[in-house]
Amino acid sequence: MSVVGIDLGFQSCYVAVARAGGIETIANEYSDRCTPACISFGPKNRSIGAAAKSQVISNAKNTVQGFKRFHGRAFSDPFVEAEKSNLAYDIVQLSTGLTGIKVTYMEEERSFTTEQVTAMLLSKLKETAESVLKKPVVDCVVSVPCFYTDAERRSVMDATQIAGLNCLRLMNETTAGYSQSCAAIIQLNFRALSCFTKKS
Repeated sequence: MSVVGIDLGFQSCYVAVARAGGIETIANEYSDRCTPACISFGPKNRSIGAAAKSQVISNAKNTVQGFKRFHGRAFSDPFVEAEKSNLAYDIVQLSTGLTGIKVTYMEEERSFTTEQVTAMLLSKLKETAESVLKKPVVDCVVSVPCFYTDAERRSVMDATQIAGLNCLRLMNETTAGYSQSCAAIIQLNFRALSCFTKKS
């Protein structure tokens, strides 16, 4: 098994692995090293990444992006209230009081937690990594914004568990500096976790 580094961005995601003495950012099925943080729910299936991004206009009400901002936030949070008018999709209050995402999926109206939606994206990144590495991927490190609260960080950790990933550590994005590339961020993640990383 390999440890992968995941940059779970607001608009795009990257996944990288340490191998051959360096850090390799993994390309997806479109030969692109950047995967849009976008999920589109349809009447028969769901699309994730580039396939979902192409449906932002044609299926706007059921295509979600920018959901990273709702991790660990109550529906009554003033920030959530302010964001509602800027969204093409609907958000709802869950029984827990947290913010959920409402879409029509498989011809049924459904409400997903932010963790569930993020887990869908993480599962896609996990599959991409496994396809390239030809081995199971379980352990990971994930970069998150430095301003994330404990509740937001716990929410991301829950999402990794739902996706079947063992998150060894959450790293602040600013560890590598805002001016650095995603690959550099992930490289620092691996350096911090060198004791966990096995040679490929």
